[in-house]
Amino acid sequence: MIPVSQRFLAAVRESHGVSVAASVFHPEDLGTPIPAAVVDGQVTMDRDARVRRQGSLEVVLEDPLTRDLLRALPYGGYATVERGVRYADGTEERVQLGRFRVEAIVWGELEGTATLTLADRMAQVQDEALTAPFAPAGLHPSEAAQQLVYAVFGDSILYHLETTPATEPVIGDAAYVDDRAAALTDLAASANAWAMFDHLGDFLLRPREPDPPPASVWTIDAGSTGALMTSQESLERSNVRNGVLVRGQPTADAPPVSALATFDDATSPLRWGGPFGRVPLISDSQSVATADQAAAVASSLLVLRLGLARTMTFRSVPNPTLEPDDVVTIVHPDGRTEDLTLNSVRIGLGVDGTLDLTATGLLASPVPLGVLLDEDAMAVAS
Repeated sequence: MIPVSQRFLAAVRESHGVSVAASVFHPEDLGTPIPAAVVDGQVTMDRDARVRRQGSLEVVLEDPLTRDLLRALPYGGYATVERGVRYADGTEERVQLGRFRVEAIVWGELEGTATLTLADRMAQVQDEALTAPFAPAGLHPSEAAQQLVYAVFGDSILYHLETTPATEPVIGDAAYVDDRAAALTDLAASANAWAMFDHLGDFLLRPREPDPPPASVWTIDAGSTGALMTSQESLERSNVRNGVLVRGQPTADAPPVSALATFDDATSPLRWGGPFGRVPLISDSQSVATADQAAAVASSLLVLRLGLARTMTFRSVPNPTLEPDDVVTIVHPDGRTEDLTLNSVRIGLGVDGTLDLTATGLLASPVPLGVLLDEDAMAVAS
């Protein structure tokens, strides 16, 4: 959750004025913001997307200078987008929803507006392929992940490692080629973490299973004075796996390591070997060096895959402070209350913009897991 004042959190539940602002940055001068007049737009944040923050922004074409600036933006320009509250006393409080690279711009000559397509800095990481093999031998996965990103942005951004690199196994003979973003994803997974860029555009490596678990930051409740507008629940099996096999190779002359995590709740139809069957996700990682590390990664991925069985979607009064991985308390119309972790957040920038949230949840909790290591894991998975 992006930090704001208690006054802000109280105001978004009530009738209030909306304050929206945006700035663009010329490719040759990324330190000087140029205000843009916002007409409309939206920002989407999705935990399961490689480029976590994306959006669109419609701005006014005010004069020829603005047009010339906008024509340059797709070639290295950036934009920031903010949404917040205008209080009755005329003061404003906004939160920055992201610092985005401008992907494209479209405008109609007679309409007087232009629409910018936006993506966070991970788009740049995707574009800048590895032109030479990246061999992070001797580093911890978190350190190697930071090196990959630093090679793109250098000291122009900040780096926040919420993991503990010293507790991670040292990488062996791994070598990554071509796809920088895929290498970053693999290294983050081996550190049991998410690699992302935060709302300020800085690099963040966040544990997938934080200790202690996060507390609820916002209540979305039904009723005439509540924040919940609509809700929907769905169940499906297409992306669900009830087992995860992780395989790694510590060094070229060492035997491979592996671990299979399975869902073993005897009361659940999703149990390994039950009515759902034995449906594993198989993941190969160059940076997994030990069987224990493979087991930790497999267990983490299994929890995520099981959670995809149940999807909850909500529409709420707009609260621009919410982000994926935040825990929210849902108070259903029938009085049921549950805490859910957000997977995606979409917020409109217009006066009538809404907040659409998606959360996935387990069908049973807690999650009994079984873990097999090495040869036994390979035999069971096959």
